[in-house]
Amino acid sequence: MAASPQRDPGITARLRASLTGIGGRLLASMVVASTLISTAVAGVEVWAGYQDDLRELEADIERISRASLDPIALSLWNYDDAQLRLQLDGIRQRPYVAAVEVRERGMGGEDGALRARVGEEASGEGRIERLPLSYRRDGENADLGTLIVELDIGAVQRSALERAVSILVTQGGITLLISLALLLLVRRIVTRHLSALAHAAQRFDLRDETASFRVRPRGSGPGDEIDRVIDALETMRSSLHGAYRDLADTNAELQSDIAARLRAEAAADHLANHDALTNLPNRRLLFQRLAHELAVAERSGTQGAMMFIDLDHFKTLNDARGHSIGDAVLIEVARRLRTHLREIDLVARLGGDEFVAVLPMLGELRERAAQNAQTAAEKLRAALAEPIVVRDEVFRLSASIGVALFPDDGGSPENLIKHADTAMYQAKTEGRNTIHFFQRDLLAAMEERHALETDLRRALVEGGLDVAYQPLVDAHGGVRGAEALVRWTHPTRGPVSPAQFIPLCEESGLIINLGDWVLRAVLKQVQAWRREGLLGPQKYISVNISPRQFRQQGFEDRLLAALHEFEVPPSMLVLEITEGVVLGDIDSAIQRMNTLRARGIRFYIDDFGTGYSSMAYLKRLPADGLKIDKGFVRDLGTDANDAAIVDAILAMGRHFGLTVVAEGVETESQAQYLIQRDCALLQGYHLGRPADATRFAESFLRRRTLV
Repeated sequence: MAASPQRDPGITARLRASLTGIGGRLLASMVVASTLISTAVAGVEVWAGYQDDLRELEADIERISRASLDPIALSLWNYDDAQLRLQLDGIRQRPYVAAVEVRERGMGGEDGALRARVGEEASGEGRIERLPLSYRRDGENADLGTLIVELDIGAVQRSALERAVSILVTQGGITLLISLALLLLVRRIVTRHLSALAHAAQRFDLRDETASFRVRPRGSGPGDEIDRVIDALETMRSSLHGAYRDLADTNAELQSDIAARLRAEAAADHLANHDALTNLPNRRLLFQRLAHELAVAERSGTQGAMMFIDLDHFKTLNDARGHSIGDAVLIEVARRLRTHLREIDLVARLGGDEFVAVLPMLGELRERAAQNAQTAAEKLRAALAEPIVVRDEVFRLSASIGVALFPDDGGSPENLIKHADTAMYQAKTEGRNTIHFFQRDLLAAMEERHALETDLRRALVEGGLDVAYQPLVDAHGGVRGAEALVRWTHPTRGPVSPAQFIPLCEESGLIINLGDWVLRAVLKQVQAWRREGLLGPQKYISVNISPRQFRQQGFEDRLLAALHEFEVPPSMLVLEITEGVVLGDIDSAIQRMNTLRARGIRFYIDDFGTGYSSMAYLKRLPADGLKIDKGFVRDLGTDANDAAIVDAILAMGRHFGLTVVAEGVETESQAQYLIQRDCALLQGYHLGRPADATRFAESFLRRRTLV
């Protein structure tokens, strides 16, 4: 068999696209519209034809009445049946006449006998027309019978229907041909270009600069709608390419910004969890890690250790040498701590010179864990004891380390740190540069210290502190002034020794607030005594100033403002300082001292002779006096070395023109020894115990005031 011809798939696809696209919808619309119109037109024409046919029937009946009734009546009168049948047959030939018959007139005037009939009954709907037959004779009309005409109305209707079908077929064929022609025309002019545009849109890629919607050459002139659509699409394409390039640039910038933001967030997260100076984990990260290690220790049944490490005397170094040196030292300390611990261990900085090391997985038994913790702590202590070189200066530090084992010594990060801190404080109490493990009985002492600090803070705010005054007596027994000594009477504990709360103030930072309070309290009392005439211009009150208070920013301004507020002459105030004030930055200390001395305030160097550099500083400091430490005065009668030191200090005082004050004079022999060697002023229990302002005024100012 011969192979059947294969259809071109391209043509089939285009035809299917045409029929399913705009062309198909256009064709369907045209067919439907033309069908409706043709139907309406055909209906109107058929109705009009039908009415014409009916009117024609009426006209035929009228014509029959006029033309055929008389001849038929004559034939009926003459009994000419042949002629009558011919006449009826002529009427039967008319359109839509189914049958014709003649009936004679009956006796009562009704239809009588059938005389003649031509034709058959109508097959469909019929209509009967009755026409009377009469013959005129002798001037009178004689009724002969009736002409009955049967009309075939169904034939009229069939004729109308045939005309309708003919019209519809003709109109439909014409419409279909026109629609197909229009479809081809639309296909050529419109839809093929739209299909090409759709295909171009499907293939359009913003990244392809060569992509185009120009699917046909651009003609001259304004062009048609397709040209305008193509022009609009080309404009859109150009805009999209530009927007895509801008978007690509913006996306690149956004990606860069996102990367920068991620880096910033990572940096912020790092800063939030790490110390800015040493880059060690801070308190926040420490607590997170410690909580994790506690949970692991509980589950695994192993022991770990928390070490609280505090650098000994670091505050003195930091105040003396400046914060830049102190920061460099802390950075080196952090490096050494990280270097000498395991990878799984954590080193964190709590603040200042306080560090914490967390050592997990030290053993299942407490004794084994304690032994491993002791070994690690000794290694750290030895590492920190190595010299630290900063800017060609060598510094030697030691560390006090408190150790608490977990989970036995604390089930929470807070308690564990608290217990390790308690052990560290005990290590400092035992002489510093030592390692101490937490013991339960130490906790009570630590809590007692904390309670004492809390009460001291409250006393500074609410009252409870007082100032006692110990007289300064010259060689003739005259009171030249007094040293102000702070006293604290606790509401429940009673009197608290300065040896107990002054170091607490130094460690906690309360010494600044305490020192400012003492200065204002003394100046207020001096103001009162001056108004009473008890304190003349040749007398003064000396006040101890801590190194931290002296170096605090704005100290000079606050002091001068207080002198002005209480109307106290600066010459009536002496500030007692130790060599710790000038350690490190002696030039700054000298500048500050000169500023205050220019206003009339004097400076005495307290505890002179106990520091390793006192002699070296003496020639540079703008001091007005020296105070011999009571440790040298105590054994004047029995220790030749102490006597030699006292003699040397007195000689230096005379050489530099400084007033020398001897502290701790408790016996007459000590007093006589010092007076004989021209010691300017004496201070001690032998000459007068510290007393409150009222008793001091009664015992020394009123009775022993020199005129």
